[in-house]
Amino acid sequence: MAAKTDLTKLARQARDLIEEYNRVLLDDGNALSAPALSEATQALKSLVDRLPQAFEQTADVLETLAAKDWITIEQGDPQAEAVTTAAELRAVAAGTEKLAKDLSHPASALFHMGGR
Repeated sequence: MAAKTDLTKLARQARDLIEEYNRVLLDDGNALSAPALSEATQALKSLVDRLPQAFEQTADVLETLAAKDWITIEQGDPQAEAVTTAAELRAVAAGTEKLAKDLSHPASALFHMGGR
């Protein structure tokens, strides 16, 4: 049974929205206020907070597919490749957890800034 929602489409939409966010900052940055930057940074932090779960769940599903023998690969052992790739995804999840923690201070500092 196919997934109800296209995961690739969702990921591409998120990518495209971040690209649009970057363009707005470049084009309209001088018109923004500190409170607007604060709200945007809080939203970005919320996004980053959710990334580890996305990578962990991707790793879990990959391992499930491998366990069901639903993965093929041109060369090598599909099971071994799935385990290696799942481990790499979990390492990325740990890195994004660190990123989320690193964002806490600037997000907090921006929260306390007002505009003139």
